[in-house]
Amino acid sequence: MAADPGVTAERLFEGVMAPLVLGGAVRPGHAIGARVALALGEGDRTPADPGLFARVQMARVRRARRLAPVDEVGSPTGAEWALAAALHDVLQAANPTFDAALRRRAAARILDVAAATSDRVAPPANVRDALSRHTWFARALEIARTDTVVSWWLGSRTFLGVEPPSRLRAWPELRRVNVVATPHPLMELAPLAVDRARLADAVARWLRRTPLTDLATCTRPTPAFGWTEATLALVATRAGRTLATRALAPLPATEVDAALGRATRDLLVARRADGAPAVALLAERALAEAQGHVAVGTPVSTRPEVAFARGLGAAQASRTVDARRDVWTDEERRRLLERLTPAAQSAAAREAALLLEAATNAPAPAPTAEPT
Repeated sequence: MAADPGVTAERLFEGVMAPLVLGGAVRPGHAIGARVALALGEGDRTPADPGLFARVQMARVRRARRLAPVDEVGSPTGAEWALAAALHDVLQAANPTFDAALRRRAAARILDVAAATSDRVAPPANVRDALSRHTWFARALEIARTDTVVSWWLGSRTFLGVEPPSRLRAWPELRRVNVVATPHPLMELAPLAVDRARLADAVARWLRRTPLTDLATCTRPTPAFGWTEATLALVATRAGRTLATRALAPLPATEVDAALGRATRDLLVARRADGAPAVALLAERALAEAQGHVAVGTPVSTRPEVAFARGLGAAQASRTVDARRDVWTDEERRRLLERLTPAAQSAAAREAALLLEAATNAPAPAPTAEPT
């Protein structure tokens, strides 16, 4: 019997979407699949529980207001329903119950279909659409499975992602019961029925469809951040760069520079001429730090990827300061250039300038950073 999209939507909303926004246990169920996932948003579907939906919407507005002056958010779009379903199936593929000889193939199939579902979702149409998706999925990479080891004087048992029965915890002093609960992020789960590299690829393909979330989690160890058409399109706009800069602000500055520097260098080494938005973001971060608006860290670093990001950003920001004489007084310009110069004249900045020129087959582009 074909799955009822309405029933599936309610299960998805209550088990995954609402907990992602409000906090609490995420409870994936049977795999949803591509056909149903892409049909969930038909007819402007709204969750049936008005109280739960209202709480979710309020929490989404609070999330959005961290980045932009937003007073309301809409009901989940078709793309957001589909992305939630794809994430649900990625989580289900990592279910430890699939780690058995006759079930691993099913887990791999679920994962492949989830990745293909993500690919069929259109990128955000505009900055507001990207922000809306982020209000749903900002915490997606925080999902962790809590594994519990219960030991007692005669033995022990391990429970993967489920609560131990109360009988095992009875008479704790007499039976010398010890309970240790350990959360494991998605990319660190073990045992795992699917290949870890394929899991990372599926998550990366899912992140491409929510680019603000992709940028806001760029310091993650895996899947490593890399510039995509969607993230470049986001930061190519003034509003998009503002959202990205604000989303990056709470993260460790050095780790952000490492992720952005590595990704931008890869972009330029590949001689992609569309790297200007990435360079603009680095320039705005350097300029904001020089103005004292954000704490980015020491201007020069021994880590190559960090030095690359700061050198390239400072060099581009210096051009902006030098060109925009109508924005700052002579004294302000002098102070900004003084703060930018160490990184702007570093060996990493010279390497970045050569790569940038090679990528564009022309001299470095005109300054794109703007006053913060």
